[in-house]
Amino acid sequence: MKIINNNLVKTRSYSLLVLLFMLANGCNDLDLQPLNAVLEENFFITETDFKGATLASYSSMQSLYATTEENLSASNEWWKLTIMTEDNVTADPGNLGLLNYSKFRLLSDDNAFSFTYTIIYQGVHRANLVLEKLKEDNELTAEEKLQYEGEAKFLRAWFHFQSFKLWGGHAPLMENTLKDFDHLAAGNSTPEATIALIISDFKFAADNLPDFWDDQNTGRATSWAAKSYLGKTHLYNKDLNAAQPFFRDVYNNGPYSLMPDYASVFSYDFENNQESIFEIQFASNSDDNGWVLDDFHSENFKATQGYNRGSDQDIDAGAPYRPTAEYANASAMEDPRYGTNMYKQGDTYYDGYGDSFVIEDMSDFSDTGYLLKKYRGENIAKMSATNEVVDYNNERIFRFADLILMYAETLIDSDPALATQLINQVRLRSFPGAVPVAGGLSSTNLTKALRLERRLELAFEGHRYFDLVRWGIAQETFDALTETHEGHLWSSKTSNGLFPIPQKEIDRSGGILKQIPGL
Repeated sequence: MKIINNNLVKTRSYSLLVLLFMLANGCNDLDLQPLNAVLEENFFITETDFKGATLASYSSMQSLYATTEENLSASNEWWKLTIMTEDNVTADPGNLGLLNYSKFRLLSDDNAFSFTYTIIYQGVHRANLVLEKLKEDNELTAEEKLQYEGEAKFLRAWFHFQSFKLWGGHAPLMENTLKDFDHLAAGNSTPEATIALIISDFKFAADNLPDFWDDQNTGRATSWAAKSYLGKTHLYNKDLNAAQPFFRDVYNNGPYSLMPDYASVFSYDFENNQESIFEIQFASNSDDNGWVLDDFHSENFKATQGYNRGSDQDIDAGAPYRPTAEYANASAMEDPRYGTNMYKQGDTYYDGYGDSFVIEDMSDFSDTGYLLKKYRGENIAKMSATNEVVDYNNERIFRFADLILMYAETLIDSDPALATQLINQVRLRSFPGAVPVAGGLSSTNLTKALRLERRLELAFEGHRYFDLVRWGIAQETFDALTETHEGHLWSSKTSNGLFPIPQKEIDRSGGILKQIPGL
């Protein structure tokens, strides 16, 4: 398959295109018609036009994961829903806004839901626009059309998959752009229809995307990434038998392998490394090897998940996301993952301005005694030399270690020996001194070992909450926390783990869009 050799952001027209997309999403009905006409007439003719339009959907991914030029006022609402809701993390007791997410005191008009909903469907809309314009007259070859259709369908599936995780397939399913300005509302989908389209889109992407991109296009979706997400989609749909062949194919034949050590996975020096199946791309202000815009997130994003500290010299000021003692106790202190994921006594703390100090007593900085470190640590010293307090390390959102553990999950009943081998492959890479998971365990005990390994390996990466929900153990897990923490409202403020559809969207629909039953 032909690989298109154009740098992702070599021309300013891409940034202009994203700006036009942003304006299109924010303008009223009077503006939209002429602005859309400009896009249709001038930006959907050449291969460069379609590339720019496709990259605009990637830019929506950046907006989900960080404060970017597209959402400067956002406080990383995505992390409130995917990190703050897991049992590994709690909030500064004084930050009631975040503590509400930790305790599931959720309301359908909370900003996190509205912002996340908007960005997800912005990404879907941008992908759908590309798909529609591919059917019209343009200069693309037949091969290029298939490739861009595959990429746009990957992106549409990716965003719909995020919607499925949050709203269980009950939010809208958008297969086309909305063109009738008198009828811009979309109603609820069903879980079955949502999953069917996600699988169909990822399947088309797997069949038509290249296995690799050249260095100037690093980060764009590949056939292997699509196959990986096919397995993950089936797993989240509780169809382990359907997921297993995709995981097996990627594991046996794909281009991925585990990094030699755990810390290197998240190092700024090793972005898009051999373990990375898919990453959200970020770039420094002086580097044009990013998606569309040189987006960035705050220097302490990975330590505090998007909040600027009140003081750059005070380690805990404005750092409301704090690991729980329960998570720390589940991890052996000698496990390298412990020191990569959390600060501990004796660690060197870098402030982003070239200064550093040794942490002598963690209790001085956190009521739990722990602070997030993942992605941060020495990475800040490496990035701050020319960009001060800007953190532009990529976000690793799908790792080979994650896939290996999901593959193992599908094998526990059918091939427990291989499942054990796979769990140990991840465990011993990350913690070479660990005692391996023993062979011959019962299905129940092997399942416990797998779930513990996922908790330790994927900590603070946004998977834990959704793991608990799909395993059906969220209720008992959060109930166990009430012994030492203020009680949660998980059972009454979610619908079996699903979050409420934003009330603003329901109101705007004029009753066409309904709330999820039970919420």
